[in-house]
Amino acid sequence: MRYAALLLLLCACNSLSIEQRNELAQIQERAKNYFDRGLIAQAIGQIDRGLELAPEDYQLNTLKGTILLRQSSSALGQDHRLLDEATALLEKVFETRAANRHEPYLLFNYALAQEKQGRRNLGESISLRDQATRAPEKAPLLEKAEAATAAANAYFAGAREHLATLIERGELLRLSHQHLLLIAQDLREDAAFDDHQKAYLAQLGKDQAFVKAEIERTPIPGYEQKRLQDLEDLKAEELEMRTLIAEHYYLTRDYKLALDMLDRVLALDPRRSVDYYNRGRVLLELDRAEDAAKDFRSFLSISDLPDDNPKKAFAYSKLLK
Repeated sequence: MRYAALLLLLCACNSLSIEQRNELAQIQERAKNYFDRGLIAQAIGQIDRGLELAPEDYQLNTLKGTILLRQSSSALGQDHRLLDEATALLEKVFETRAANRHEPYLLFNYALAQEKQGRRNLGESISLRDQATRAPEKAPLLEKAEAATAAANAYFAGAREHLATLIERGELLRLSHQHLLLIAQDLREDAAFDDHQKAYLAQLGKDQAFVKAEIERTPIPGYEQKRLQDLEDLKAEELEMRTLIAEHYYLTRDYKLALDMLDRVLALDPRRSVDYYNRGRVLLELDRAEDAAKDFRSFLSISDLPDDNPKKAFAYSKLLK
């Protein structure tokens, strides 16, 4: 199938005139530029125009699949039409060449589509098993749950394969380890989660150091401003991921690692009220009640959650003891 798809792609490219090829190159450039600037409607307009010239174009189909994936609903939602369309399109592009010859953005976004499909099917499996506990006829629901589990495992395996290819090639290392970490969390594979969170954080540090060095190096204001924004984005990502990693270690009762993560989060941003709450819970498990009380006080003093929120009730209850 891959060979046939490749022949079709080559035939399509060779049938274009020089003028059409030049036009296609300009359309590709404009579509990517619009996409990078967040102008999605304009990007789609250019993509559709380009695909009229070259329906099998690698770059435009990959970009279209990526946009559809980003526009798709949550994996735990009900409407998966855009996700299915994105997955099918990226799979079609993937079939045009061997895996190790693909551009990194195709491998990565195809992996993301498979990851999301895996999460969707895993959620469906869990829901079906829950329904089976209350249904008079359990067998049909359990059979559907088994099929959903098998589909989830197949999708996750595909995503892992493509992310591993990127890592082997030394491309998109931080993002690849990040998503392998998330898949390991979904599958409750604690050893894999631990390996990938270490690799992710190590690469995050390298990426941050590189951006800082670029800021110091450049004399160009516009480029410096872009890099400063990149650094802020990496900081925001680090905060989000360390909080997620801390929650994982809290749930698996590795409280020392959870504390290390939350210490770093609050050092980076002391205004994150919910992470004072999170660290307070961890400190209680480590029998550090006084330190936990300080964090609960900090949480209550800056939190904008409503007074009847369960987190506030829990914090108050610990302070009243």
